[in-house]
Amino acid sequence: MLVLDNGILRVQINEELGAEIHSIEAAGKSFLASYNWKAPIPSESSRSYGNAIQDWLSEYRGGWQVLFPNAGSEATIEGTPIPFHGEFSRTHVEILNSTTTELLVTAGARIPLILTRKYSLLPGKSALLIEQEVTNESDFEWPFIWGEHPAFSLPPGSKIHMPKGPITADLNEAGPLQDIPVGTKGTWPSIESISGEIIDLSIVPSGGVERLCYLHDRPAGWVAMTHGETLIGLSWDLTAFPHLWMWQEIKGPSFPWFGRSNITALEPASTWPSYGLEAAIKNGQSFWLKPGETRKAWTTFSISELGQDAISSISNIDREGNLTIST
Repeated sequence: MLVLDNGILRVQINEELGAEIHSIEAAGKSFLASYNWKAPIPSESSRSYGNAIQDWLSEYRGGWQVLFPNAGSEATIEGTPIPFHGEFSRTHVEILNSTTTELLVTAGARIPLILTRKYSLLPGKSALLIEQEVTNESDFEWPFIWGEHPAFSLPPGSKIHMPKGPITADLNEAGPLQDIPVGTKGTWPSIESISGEIIDLSIVPSGGVERLCYLHDRPAGWVAMTHGETLIGLSWDLTAFPHLWMWQEIKGPSFPWFGRSNITALEPASTWPSYGLEAAIKNGQSFWLKPGETRKAWTTFSISELGQDAISSISNIDREGNLTIST
């Protein structure tokens, strides 16, 4: 496990799992949902569960992954099988540079695309900037999709604030605690529940719930959250990630959660819904890289010095984690 520390933020990164961010901590508080479960046994340590989704979930312990070159359902591209959520998050990365506040890593995919990620703790700030680029090292054009997969440990009653925009619930069942009908549409933060009541998605529920919704075609690339009395933010490159997946897995009884999870994931993504690279190619959402071409993106996690009461007045969060406050 690698550690970045600028005296304000402390970040743990696992080079064995695609430079997954295991934890982000400040002033003794941890902001990501991160677990040290001994069960279920990871498929890599035992045998395949016979299902691509279950194999990935068997190794999932929260944290923050990058989904590349696929996000969502498994796919086959030019005869090459691409696993659920892509292979990068289960790949040992090469460390190109490492200091106390910066880390540069790279690894290839099953197709001839190379992903390089740079993690930087900004000097004197409580902000983590992730810069990444994908390069096609082949002589042919290749497609990909990508997304960030940060799972936050937001306590019950936490608030989520972002610009209004369309919401569509996933077309698949999320689990036995699902409270939103499949395919239901709404406008942030409101959506109709199975019982016909209006759910306010901006408030983290106190009871168990399982949800997957797409906040697609976002007008701006940022979201603010309260974590106890702390105000945190996520901002991203909207040209790379025009959509946001919202996934909540709170006390779900099924594999691999078994009632132990408290996850609210807000995931900048290049596509929606989570049907994978093949579907993205068909509906025109995939990126294509020509030989030697590179595409870049950035994402920033930040902690504000303002109190939680300021959340509703935020009108923007930029690349360095700076807030714009509306008066």
